[in-house]
Amino acid sequence: MQFAGNNSGNLCPLYIKEPNMRLLRITIPLLFFCACADEAPESRFDKMARAYCECTGKLVELNQQTEALATDKDAQESFQQNLRRIQDAYDKAKNCNAAIVAQFGKLKTAELDSLRISLATGQCPELSKQSDLIKEMLGE
Repeated sequence: MQFAGNNSGNLCPLYIKEPNMRLLRITIPLLFFCACADEAPESRFDKMARAYCECTGKLVELNQQTEALATDKDAQESFQQNLRRIQDAYDKAKNCNAAIVAQFGKLKTAELDSLRISLATGQCPELSKQSDLIKEMLGE
């Protein structure tokens, strides 16, 4: 590696000659490309699963709470309150999922399985078990 001092007219105390700069110009983009190449792009179903989870997670949570209250004879008032909250959560989820359908389109029956897999392996495994709800919200 050859270096030239300040007498070369360069303000930098050390100046790396051209052949080394060419190597550096090739190496940096290559390293950047290799670092980013490991990340697989998020699939359509993964994107839909994430959005569906955000839209419908509260509804499923309330459904589970209500199931538990349904067997408790002393929790009749709480059960009724939960039913009202479920209706509100359902309305919000329906509106939110309409935006998902507008962006990604309705899913065909065969595609629903791919979405269930994405839900099961993602942050909302409980949602993957709600086949009827998935079909109602996102299916044809």
